[in-house]
Amino acid sequence: MKVNVLITGVGGCLGQFILKALKHSNIQHKAVGCDCDSNSLGLFQTDKAYLVPTAFSPDYLNKITEICTNEEIDIIMAGSMVELRLLSQFKDQIKEKTNAFVVSSDIDTLQLMEDKWNLVEFLKQAGFDFPNSILALQTDEIKDFVDTYGFPLIVKDRLGSGSKGLGIAKNEQQLHQLIKQIPNAIIQEYLLPDDEEYTVGVFVGSNGKASGNIVMKRELGLGMTFKAEVFPDSKIGAHCERVLEKIGCIGPANVQLRNTERGPVIFEINPRFSSTTSARPLFGYNDVAMSINDFVFKLQNDRPDVKSGRLFRYVEDVFVSADDYNKMEADLNRENEKTAFIE
Repeated sequence: MKVNVLITGVGGCLGQFILKALKHSNIQHKAVGCDCDSNSLGLFQTDKAYLVPTAFSPDYLNKITEICTNEEIDIIMAGSMVELRLLSQFKDQIKEKTNAFVVSSDIDTLQLMEDKWNLVEFLKQAGFDFPNSILALQTDEIKDFVDTYGFPLIVKDRLGSGSKGLGIAKNEQQLHQLIKQIPNAIIQEYLLPDDEEYTVGVFVGSNGKASGNIVMKRELGLGMTFKAEVFPDSKIGAHCERVLEKIGCIGPANVQLRNTERGPVIFEINPRFSSTTSARPLFGYNDVAMSINDFVFKLQNDRPDVKSGRLFRYVEDVFVSADDYNKMEADLNRENEKTAFIE
C-alpha cells in the first residue's frame, strides 16, 4: 500500500529531517510538502509541493484541508511547533473531513510537555526526579532559592525550545539581568555533570504504550545535536518511556536530560520529531516509519533493534538551477491561483 504523507514546514530543518527519515524507510510513499515560503529547499525535494499561508493566518487550516483532500493524504507530520500546536488542536476535525491523521498528542498534553514549569510540576507529582525550579515571578523566594542551590543557575523561557531564551547566571547581577531579558522566565538548578547530557527519542503508540527508544549522549553544535554516542538497551531509555506513558504522550517525543548523581533528571520534553530524526534510522530507529505503521496501517510496531555507534553530522550543500527554481515558483503560483479555500 502506498502512503501519502504531508510534511508541513518542509523548508525548515525539522521538515527536512522528517523527509530524510521518510526516504530512509522501506514504505512506498508519496511525499507532499508545503511551506509558507517559496524560497524553500524542501519544495524541490518532494513529489508534490504547495505554498500555504503561515499558521497564524485564518486561511491556514482551510489550505491544509484542501491539500489533504486533493492529494488523499493519509498522515500529516508537522515540521514546526507553531503548526503542530494548531494541527493538534484541530486534529479530530481534520481526520473527520479528510481521513488524514495528524501525528501529535492531544493539545492539552502537548501544552503540558511544552511548558517547563508545568512539566516540573507533573514530574514532581508523578514521583519522577525533576530539576528544582522557581518562577522568576516568585520574587520573594528567589533569595532562598539562590542560597539553597547556589550559582550557576539556569534561566530560561518556560515556553521556549532549544537554546532560545536560555542563559546561565553565574552571579546575582547576571541572574537579575537574565530575568529582565527572558520572557516567562523560570530559574532552575544547574544539573551536573556537564558531560552527561542525553537526548532520548521515544515513540508511544496509539495504545498509549511505548514501543521503542533511542538514547544518545550528545554534543551540541549549530543549535542541535551535532555529535552523539548511541547506547542501546539503556536504563535511561526505559525511564523516559515510563515518563511519557504516564504523561499521555502519543507519537514521537524527544526527551532532554542529564544523568546526575541522583539518576536521570529530565529538564525538557519536545513532543514532536526532533533534530536527530533523520539520523536515527542509521541506528535502526525510524519514528517516521513507526508513525505510519501505527497510525495508518494500524500495526503494532516491533521494538527496534537499535545499534550502538557514533553519530557525526555536517552541513550539506544543494544546488538548484535557475530554470528549476523559476519553474517551481511558477507552478506554485499557478496552483494557488486555481485552488480555492474550502470553507
